[in-house]
Amino acid sequence: MSNKFKTAIATFRAFPRRIRWSTYALSAYLLYAALFGLLVPYIAKQQVPEHLSKLIERPVMLADVTFNPFTLQLDLDQFSIQSIESSDSFVSFENASIQVNFWESIFNAAITIEYIALDKPYIDIERLNNTEQLVFNFSDILDAVNRNWVSEEKPEPKIQEPTERHKALFPVLIKQTTLAQGNVRFVDGVTTTELAYPDINFTLGTFSTQGLLTDAEQKNNYHVQITDADSGKVELKGQVQLKPLEVVGDINVQQVQLPRLWSFIEKDIIAKLTSGNVNFSSNYHLAQTIGDTKSDDTMSITSDNGLFSIHNLNFNAEDKSIVSLPDFSVNGIAANVEKQTVNIVSVTSHGLNVSAKVNDKGADLVTLFTPKFITEESKEKKEEPVEKEPKSTVDAPSWLVTLDGVEIKDYQLNVEEKVITKKANQWQISPINLTTSQIVSDLSKPIDFDFFASVNSKGDIRVKGQADAKQQAVLADIDVKSLKLEQFQPYLATAVNATLTKGEVSTQAKLDANAKGNVEVSGGVQVNHLSIRDNKLRKPFVKWRSLAVNKFDFDLQKNKLAVDTLSLRQPYARVVINKDRTTNIGDLIVTQPKVQKSTTTSKKKDTKPFDLRVRKIAFNNGSAFFADNSLTPNFSSGIEQLKGNIGHVSSIPGTKATVDISGNIERYAPVKVKGEINPLLKQPYLDLDVIFQSVELTTVNPYSGTYAGHYIDKGQLTLALNYKLENNQLKGENHVIIDQLQLGKASDSDLATSLPLELAIALLQDNDGVIDLGVEVTGDVNDPEFSLGAVIWSTISNIITKAVTAPFSFIAGLADSDEELNVIAFKFGANTLTTEEQDKLKTLGTALETRPKLKLTVGGAVNAPEDSKALALTQFNQRLADSAQIMITELPTNLTASTMPTTGKLSEALQQLYKQEFNEKANVVENRIEDEEDKKGVELTDEELAKRWHIALYNLVLNKQEVSQAQLGQLAQKRAQAVKAYLVDIVKVDASRVFLLDSRFDIEQDTSSVLLTLEAK
Repeated sequence: MSNKFKTAIATFRAFPRRIRWSTYALSAYLLYAALFGLLVPYIAKQQVPEHLSKLIERPVMLADVTFNPFTLQLDLDQFSIQSIESSDSFVSFENASIQVNFWESIFNAAITIEYIALDKPYIDIERLNNTEQLVFNFSDILDAVNRNWVSEEKPEPKIQEPTERHKALFPVLIKQTTLAQGNVRFVDGVTTTELAYPDINFTLGTFSTQGLLTDAEQKNNYHVQITDADSGKVELKGQVQLKPLEVVGDINVQQVQLPRLWSFIEKDIIAKLTSGNVNFSSNYHLAQTIGDTKSDDTMSITSDNGLFSIHNLNFNAEDKSIVSLPDFSVNGIAANVEKQTVNIVSVTSHGLNVSAKVNDKGADLVTLFTPKFITEESKEKKEEPVEKEPKSTVDAPSWLVTLDGVEIKDYQLNVEEKVITKKANQWQISPINLTTSQIVSDLSKPIDFDFFASVNSKGDIRVKGQADAKQQAVLADIDVKSLKLEQFQPYLATAVNATLTKGEVSTQAKLDANAKGNVEVSGGVQVNHLSIRDNKLRKPFVKWRSLAVNKFDFDLQKNKLAVDTLSLRQPYARVVINKDRTTNIGDLIVTQPKVQKSTTTSKKKDTKPFDLRVRKIAFNNGSAFFADNSLTPNFSSGIEQLKGNIGHVSSIPGTKATVDISGNIERYAPVKVKGEINPLLKQPYLDLDVIFQSVELTTVNPYSGTYAGHYIDKGQLTLALNYKLENNQLKGENHVIIDQLQLGKASDSDLATSLPLELAIALLQDNDGVIDLGVEVTGDVNDPEFSLGAVIWSTISNIITKAVTAPFSFIAGLADSDEELNVIAFKFGANTLTTEEQDKLKTLGTALETRPKLKLTVGGAVNAPEDSKALALTQFNQRLADSAQIMITELPTNLTASTMPTTGKLSEALQQLYKQEFNEKANVVENRIEDEEDKKGVELTDEELAKRWHIALYNLVLNKQEVSQAQLGQLAQKRAQAVKAYLVDIVKVDASRVFLLDSRFDIEQDTSSVLLTLEAK
């Protein structure tokens, strides 16, 4: 030690004590400032990045480290950890700072921090495209830390005494904590999905480790705001205490776009999510209860006032929307984790639109929304049987979810279906509405529901009732209104060769069903305006005005159906026998492909016979049409004004149904059927009396021509028939009366009788011209040769073969002609002879020459309806031509209502005629048509409206034309005069042999012809 330094020390020691202690203090202060304000930050700036880089094996950068030894403020600037694949940062922040208040810490006996701040932190996370294992862009950091971290022997954790668990935390006070402009980016290399949150902010107000929520001073308030790249926002705010842990707050999620999240799974699902956003908000409360030991600690989590909603959701497939949902909301969500309860005020939704295609392979939506990996797993499971693990005997506590109600409005289901038919059928179920009462997840309460749907806007279905899911039972009222049946025609066409052109069904029924097999349905059914057309004949097959079942009761378990009354109004049926003696009924059945029967045998279950009971079947104003095209010429007849009832129809053996039916054949011949039947038995029962009164025999000419060899010119038939069928044995007694039979010309039938008809009629016909017969019929219906029709008609043909031919047929044979010479036909409204009728008169004249003692009476006749129509049309055309000031020959050829011009002078003339006839302007009709179509929701074009208007005017004016009886009489007289003039002037028949009746009065009005009769002089 040098002498100068020793001298200086000695001099310093000679100073007074206060100077020496002041110097010590100043020196220590300067040393502290230099050490912590300059040296330590410098060393940290140099060493921290270096050591951290070695630890994580990544480049680490730190721009600056500053520390204020006086204010105890530490700042770190421009920190970053580089990415391994690029020069971009993996983790970075612009500035991190913390300031400790030393003196307040001393005075308050608590660590007091003025603030903690982190500015612009950034983290870039990426899942790498590695199919073998889960690898992230920071996985190498974790591996490096595991390699480089020096493991130290850690002391075993000291078991905390129960009394220490209740001690307060060490006092720490942070006056302000902020995280500003945070940025997090996540990239999924497997699905190429990118999530970005470019604006993250976090603030924590005055925070105390010993702060309680019950303190008067509001401490520990936090606020988190996160904004994603799509402007979606997540916000959390509330208050927290550390011991015991308790957090209260609110969460609010707004406009989070689902397509970005959907991209995580879009490669596994065919359907594409194109739009949709989700919103969520709720209050939450987390509270910890500290027990004596750690295992006694409990955590309660509750939330309330929750709202979850999805808006503008849309899925596409093949660039077309298949599912769109404008709005779906779960309202008033409240949850309690400790009690395991969730309460929901309501679920509401509207406007769902689903488009699906269904074929024999299933619905396309299942394929579109089933993840591909599930499909692959299901295939593997089918190939490899999986052993079922035994079920656990311990029942885990279950959650209880209570939903106060569901409200669904204006849903729409569009289905393209090709399951049954080859051609796609389009169905639109819209709107679909559903409301329910409270729904409990343990199914302890029945659910009231009200469901409504409209099918193709052609019928409404409403089901309202109560469903008990726990008991698997439903009690509901079913109301079907005006469901149009023609929309089901594609399915009917697969089984029946007919077209359902019209019809609608309505029903009001009550359903009571459960999983035990009890199904009971009761109510009423109406099928109105049904019309089924025979596709082969292109004519109506079956139709009716209304069919009503006023009350029915169906019981599935009892295999029973009871119907009170089945009422039919204006039923109609058409039965046609074809040339090959098949029927149109057989033609209706579509041949189905044969199904290969299984070779395995199975035991049939004993089923209870179906019990069908109908108290009454009533019908009114019915009609039927029958035609037999196997005859030459063809036969056809109609039954009209059919009415009556069938009572007590039942499938129970021993029961008999009463029959009481009446009607008319060709309007004037009464028909009555009365007796007992039971067609539902294995061996049907029949005991019927059938009465036909005064049936015109001219209507059965085809049968007489085919089987008797002659047509009938005149006569009436009365039949009293009794048939009994029991044990498949038929017995019948028929009483046949034929009055005033006059046979006409012979037929060409190969089946005609060869008996001498003149002798037969002389033997059978009494002085009054009546034939009275009784015929017995017997047979076995099991005999394939037996035919009831053949038995009846063999009897009638035997009667007809005994009748004599009419005089005109006889003299026609003399002239080597088989024509019907007693009727000279005229076209409707005409009085001039056709060439064919002139030839008939020539034939008649030739025959009369061979019979000089015969005289001829000529009487004109008209077909009142058809001749009136023809005269009215002629009168109408004349008036139309006069009104248009043209000649009638200038009218368009074949002018009809549908070809009537809608403009020009004919249109104006038609309007003028309407005004003359109805004393009102023709535009009134046009307005009526337009109003009627508007009520139906149909908008006509100007061209369509004009067309329909002129058709209506034409028909109204034409129908207004009146043809008097005198005009018909004059027409009949002119026809008779034309026939006599031709016979006398052309055929040269002596005028004294031709007598002309006065046809103007009391004329025949059933035929457009001249009627000729032969009498002896």
